[in-house]
Amino acid sequence: MTNPGDGDSPTANFINECELSVPSCLGSVGISCLSEWDVLAFMYRHGTSLANADQIAPLIGYEGAIVARTLDWLEREKLIERSRASRGVHFYQIVVSTDAGRQRCLQQLIGLSETRTGRLLLVKHLKPVRRRSLEKEGNWLCLKAI
Repeated sequence: MTNPGDGDSPTANFINECELSVPSCLGSVGISCLSEWDVLAFMYRHGTSLANADQIAPLIGYEGAIVARTLDWLEREKLIERSRASRGVHFYQIVVSTDAGRQRCLQQLIGLSETRTGRLLLVKHLKPVRRRSLEKEGNWLCLKAI
């Protein structure tokens, strides 16, 4: 139930402002797919991690192959760093960008993802996967958001 004037609350104003900036921040960081965001957010929240894609996958609800490709992509985009494999695992850590705008956008998106409303806003702007097109084209995107 909403109360009169709720649309003018500081939280509502913040969400409205964020809705306008989310697409540009996602573009600045280079994120367009839900799986990219989920893996990056996982890595951010866990700091330096010693794991492999198959260990991370069940923790965030993706197949190991999707997580492996996403980790490769995040590394190429200089969003994470990883060590050489040792016994099948890597050290992963978030890279602090030298681009202040990109880093500010990443911080804003991480902050936004800490609330349910913020996560829903992110999901609204990220591409879900279409299973049939993946099988037909042999490409990957991300899992469908429910």
